[in-house]
Amino acid sequence: MTVLGRIKDHKMIGILRGYDTEEAVKIVDTLVKNNFRVIEVALNSPNAKETLKVLKEKFGDEIILGAGTVLTVEAAKACVDIGVQFLLAPAYGERVLQYAKARGILYIPGCYTPTEIYEAYLAGAKMIKVFPAGQLGAGYIKDVLAPMDDLVLLPTGGVNTDNIRTYFDAGAQAVGINSALVPSKRTVDDALLAEIGERVQKLKAEVN
Repeated sequence: MTVLGRIKDHKMIGILRGYDTEEAVKIVDTLVKNNFRVIEVALNSPNAKETLKVLKEKFGDEIILGAGTVLTVEAAKACVDIGVQFLLAPAYGERVLQYAKARGILYIPGCYTPTEIYEAYLAGAKMIKVFPAGQLGAGYIKDVLAPMDDLVLLPTGGVNTDNIRTYFDAGAQAVGINSALVPSKRTVDDALLAEIGERVQKLKAEVN
C-alpha cells in the first residue's frame, strides 16, 4: 500500500509540535501502544531533525513518519535524507512539490481557498491539507468537494473529538490532529501519557 493509502486507511495524522527529542520518543511510544501510527513532527519544534532521525531509528516500520512545516526545498531534502515518508506544509510551495514528485515522496501542501486547492491539485498534489480548517468548518469541505470530488482533502487545525466525525461525513479522507491529540507545552510525565492514550481512544471511537 502507498503512503497515501496508509494515511487514508489510518484516517488521522498526529502532529507533534514543541517537544524535544526525548519527550517526543515517550509520546510516540504511547501513541504506538494505542495503535496510532501516522505521526508528523513539525520542523519548528526543538531539535526537530534529530527527533525525526531518532524516531525513524527507534520505531522503524511501526510508524509512518512525516515532517511538518516543510517550507523550503532545503528542509525537504534534509527530511527525505533522514527517511521520512511524507512532507506537510501550512502553505503550498510549488518548488517543494516538484522536488517531492521527483523523489517519489508524498507532499501535502496547506491550502485555504478553492483556487489554491485546485492549483495544488493540478500541479500534482495527491492530498491537500485544508488549513486552518477550524476557521472554515466541515461545511466548507463539503462545499469544496461538491464540484471537485476528485480531491483528497486533509482538514487540519481545530479538529477535535467534538467535530472529527463531521469532517469525515463532509468527505474528508483523513484529518490532521494537533492539540486534541497531544496537548502543547505540557510536562511529559505519566499523567500526560495516560491522557494521550485516552485521547487516542476517544478519537478512534468517533472516527469508527
